[in-house]
Amino acid sequence: MKKLFLIDFLWIGLAILAGLVWSQHDQNEYASQLDHLGMSEMAQEYVTSSSRSVTKAVAELEKTDFSGYQVQFVTKQLVYVYQRGSVASLPVESGQWFSTGDFASSLPVAVVGHDLADKLYTGNNQRYLSVNGQYIPVLGTVGTRKGSPLNKAVFLNASPNMANEGLTLKHVKIYVDGANQHSKTLKTILRASRVHRVHFSDNDAATWWRTYGQTALFCGLLLMGAGLLSLLMVTMIGPLQTSGLEINMRARYLRGVLSSCASHVGISLFLGGLFANWWFYFTTRTNIWSFLVILTIATTVFLRYLIRRKDRTSATT
Repeated sequence: MKKLFLIDFLWIGLAILAGLVWSQHDQNEYASQLDHLGMSEMAQEYVTSSSRSVTKAVAELEKTDFSGYQVQFVTKQLVYVYQRGSVASLPVESGQWFSTGDFASSLPVAVVGHDLADKLYTGNNQRYLSVNGQYIPVLGTVGTRKGSPLNKAVFLNASPNMANEGLTLKHVKIYVDGANQHSKTLKTILRASRVHRVHFSDNDAATWWRTYGQTALFCGLLLMGAGLLSLLMVTMIGPLQTSGLEINMRARYLRGVLSSCASHVGISLFLGGLFANWWFYFTTRTNIWSFLVILTIATTVFLRYLIRRKDRTSATT
């Protein structure tokens, strides 16, 4: 079995390639999320024709006991944000994002995309944005790659204590991210007639292929690579010493061979996974570790088949 240590490096390399594939997937997914102003593909749109004010809706949201979600009330020019707890953050280039206190304040503050930074007014070391004739303090700027809608966005804090009765629910698009389990309660608060997954305008075939198709293709190639390495492993262990063994001893011997091979695979993939997690960028590490576990299980099953087939072949010869 010492020969197997030579192939362990190939298994480690395979795990590192898997890390590269899933890292690229996460980067593409995050870039898409930024283009949608931080809303993930699990976000829901609440459709309503209610004349209820956004302020009153936020006041009821404030009374709930669930957290870890964000609501965006989107007009043509502005995005009013209400947030409870920690959610996925946007890339802040300068200043800061809204604080918990901003969502309870009676004073409006803004966070703007970096393309609007040159249009801000400065006074007393504070930047201001002109919105409907009112100068609103700017907390910070956010931005990402060139051409993203995020770079031109204007976010304002939504608060139950803000005098903004003129803005009603029927005048905005309502997106909620991170609270799908509370959709029944939210539907009542937001006076929504229906709720559906957000259908972003750029979710065409090319976008699906970039986000999911390429990852699926490369994962398929990695599985094929694991199959080839499995064939190489079974070849390198040499002839099976099962001649003359009674059936129970034979089965025990084959299990030992399989256990040794599977241990090499599992340990090597684990070490490669550790390196990949240290070296590459991931928004979530669940995907890469889940794939490596699936890869280990699939390889073990295939090794079992190959070892048994090799044993049957040697028996007939």
